[in-house]
Amino acid sequence: MVMLIWITSYILLICMGEVDVVTVKVPRELKKRMKQVDMNWSQFIRECIERKMDEQRTREASRRLDDIRGRCEQVPTKELVSWIREERER
Repeated sequence: MVMLIWITSYILLICMGEVDVVTVKVPRELKKRMKQVDMNWSQFIRECIERKMDEQRTREASRRLDDIRGRCEQVPTKELVSWIREERER
């Protein structure tokens, strides 16, 4: 048999506006062990989801940067040094 955890919070409604409900199914034994830990499981799961979304955004940004780098020509070191010197003289 599977237990359900309802992730809802009126605090979220105040802070974030409209909130959707996500249901997580966990084995009964896990649910029993979770009850033995003094933790806000809804908060924990929300934070895990946020971290995963941040990781995904970072991976996507990195992929895009790699794509852009692949399409750009490499600038010779002497030219870079020249640009830096010109900026310093301004």
